[in-house]
Amino acid sequence: MTNQGVRPGSANLKLRLASVAAILVFAATLLVTLSTLSVAERGMKAVIGDQQYTLLSGAASFMDDRLAARLGQIEALAAGIPPRLRTDWEGLRPFLADQVRLWAADEYLNLVVFDAAGEMRLSLRELPGPGTLNARGTDYFERAVDTHKGVISRPIRSRLTGNHIVVFSAPVLDEAGKVVAVLAGSVDLRRSGFLRQISTLKPGKTGYLFLMTADGIVIDHPDESRLFQHVGSTPGVNQGTDRALAGFEGWLEARSKDGTDSIYAYKRLRSTGWIMAARYPSAEAFAPMDAMRRNAFFSAGGLALAAGLLAWVLVFRLLAPLQDLSDNVAAIRHDGAGIDVLRDGRRDEIGELGRAFHALMAERERAERERAVSEKRLRLITDNLPVLISYIDREHCFRFGNATYEKWFGVSAKKLEGMPLARLLGSEAAADISPHLEQAFGGQSVTHELRIPVRGDPRILQATYIPDHQVDGSVAGVYSLVHDMTHVKEVEEQLLQLARVDTLTGIANRRMFGETLHHALDRARRSSKPLALAYLDIDHFKKINDTHGHGVGDEVLKEFARRLTVGVRATDTPARLSGDEFVVILEEIGTRVEAERIAAKIVDSMRVPFRTSAGLVQASTSVGVALSQPRQAQEQLLAAADSALYAAKGKGRNGYAFFEV
Repeated sequence: MTNQGVRPGSANLKLRLASVAAILVFAATLLVTLSTLSVAERGMKAVIGDQQYTLLSGAASFMDDRLAARLGQIEALAAGIPPRLRTDWEGLRPFLADQVRLWAADEYLNLVVFDAAGEMRLSLRELPGPGTLNARGTDYFERAVDTHKGVISRPIRSRLTGNHIVVFSAPVLDEAGKVVAVLAGSVDLRRSGFLRQISTLKPGKTGYLFLMTADGIVIDHPDESRLFQHVGSTPGVNQGTDRALAGFEGWLEARSKDGTDSIYAYKRLRSTGWIMAARYPSAEAFAPMDAMRRNAFFSAGGLALAAGLLAWVLVFRLLAPLQDLSDNVAAIRHDGAGIDVLRDGRRDEIGELGRAFHALMAERERAERERAVSEKRLRLITDNLPVLISYIDREHCFRFGNATYEKWFGVSAKKLEGMPLARLLGSEAAADISPHLEQAFGGQSVTHELRIPVRGDPRILQATYIPDHQVDGSVAGVYSLVHDMTHVKEVEEQLLQLARVDTLTGIANRRMFGETLHHALDRARRSSKPLALAYLDIDHFKKINDTHGHGVGDEVLKEFARRLTVGVRATDTPARLSGDEFVVILEEIGTRVEAERIAAKIVDSMRVPFRTSAGLVQASTSVGVALSQPRQAQEQLLAAADSALYAAKGKGRNGYAFFEV
C-alpha cells in the first residue's frame, strides 16, 4: 500500500465536519430538551387524565359485568323454578339449595323468597332476631313486582352481618305471567370480591378509588368513616364531585375538600347508575415533571458540551478508514496493486466490509447446503404424514404430491406430477372440488369436505386449500392439505346419539323428546290425525329415595322406564324429562278412549311391586293425558298434559286424568 500522507484538503474536511457535528449536537440537544419539556408539560396532564379515565372505565365495565352476572343468576334461578314449586315453600328450599351449590355461592350472603304480599316465606340461612320479614315498600321488592324484571337494590344494612349490602331480586311468575313470589339474593360488595379486585387500580401511591350512588351516598371509600354517608357531609366543596353528581363523566382537575389539587375521573355504572371515581393528587402526578424542569437546563448544557467534545474526537477517528480507502484506491489505480488490498488492509470499517463480503458469500454457500438438507428433511416429514399434501396449479393439475398419494391411490410422486385431478379422483369428485379450488385461486383460504373411495372404502375427507400469493398479488397455485375425517365423523355421530339418550334409563332424554314431539306434531297436522301426550311421574318418589337411598331410587327409575317402554305401542316414544318425570308421545290416536286405555294400562303395570336390591318396593304412578289441537304449539300441549297430571294427583294419585278444555 502506498502511503500518500495526510492531504491538507482531507484535514480541512475533518475539521469542518467535527465543528459542524459539535454545533449540531449542541443545538439539537438543547432544542430537543426544551421542546420535549414544553410538549410534556402540555400533554402530561391530558395523558394522566385519559389514562385514569380509561382505567376507571375498565373497572366500571368489570363492575357492571359482575353485577349483571349476579343479576342474571338470580333471574335465571327465578325463571327456572318448576311450576309446582313456585308457591310450595318447603319443596322450594331443597331446589334452591341444590341450584346455589352450582354457583360461586360464597359471594351470596343469603337467598330469600317473598310471597306476592311481601311476606318472607323462605330463607336459606337463619336470620337473627324475629323470624318474619315483610319486603313491602323496599325498592328491590316493589320494582321487581312492578316491572316483572330483575332488580339491583340501593345499598341497605344486612340483618345477617350488619354490613351494608345490595340485593339482587327477580320475580317468580306463574304460567299466566302473574307475580307469585320474589326471589332475592344479598351480596356484601366490600367483602365478596366485587370491590377488592378493582381497588388494585388505584392511581399512584396516595391516590385512591371510591364508589357512590347517583345521589351521593358513599358505597366504598378508603376512609371507612365516610361509608354510607353523603359525599357532601364533610365540610368544603369539590366541584368535580358536584359535576359528577349532575351527570358529568370524564376527567378533570379540581381542588379537593382538604385543599389539595388533584386529578379526578368519574364513570357511571350502566347497570345501577352508581358513580365510580378516582382521585390522583396533582403533586404526586407531576412530581417527575417538576424534577425534570429543575434539572433540564443544567443536564442539557452539560450533555451538549460533552457530546461536542466527543464528536470532535470521533470525527477524526471515524474518517480515518476513508483516508485508508482513498490510499488503497490510489494504489490500485496508479501502482497496479491487486484488489486484495481492499480486503487485507488494517482492521477498520473498510477492511471489515471486505471481510464481511467474503463471509457473506461463505454464508450463502452454507445456506444452500442447509436448504438442501432442510428440503430433504421436509420431504421425509411430508412423505410420512398420514395426510395428503400437494401443490395444484391453475389448470387443476398436480405439481407436487407426498408419498401418501402412493399409499392411498397407488400413484407415485413422479407420476402424480402433471396429472389432472379428474384422472386421479374421477370426474365427479373433480367437479365437486372445482368450485372450492376456484375460491382458493381467487385468494381465499378454503376448507370443505368430500366423499371419495380410498383403497376401495368410502371415506370422508377434509380438504384445506391455501393460495400461493405472488409479489404482484396474483395466485400461482394452491397448497392442498387433505385429512381423513371418517373416524372423527363416526365418533361425532356416536356422541350425538349419546346426547339424545337418558344415561340412566336408556330411553329418550329431554332433547330427543323435544325433537320427536316437534316432528310428531308436524305429521299430525299433515295427516289430520291427532296425537296424545301422556305426562307422568312416580308417586311419592322422594319417600322411596329417603327410605331406601338414591341407589334403590335409580333401580326403580330404570324398571319404571322399562315397564313404560313395554306398556306402550312400538310407534310411541317414551322419554325421561328429569328426576321422576316421564312423558310418552302417542301418535295417531283415534279417540280419547284409546288414549285413556293406554294410560290405564300404564297405571296398572306400575302397581306391581318393583324388585330391587333392597327387596320389593311398592310404587305407583299418576298420569296426565292431553290430545293435540290443530296448530297447537308443543309448549301448550306439554302444559295441558302437565295440568292433567296435577288433576290426577288431586284425585289421590295412582290413576290418570284427561285434560279438559
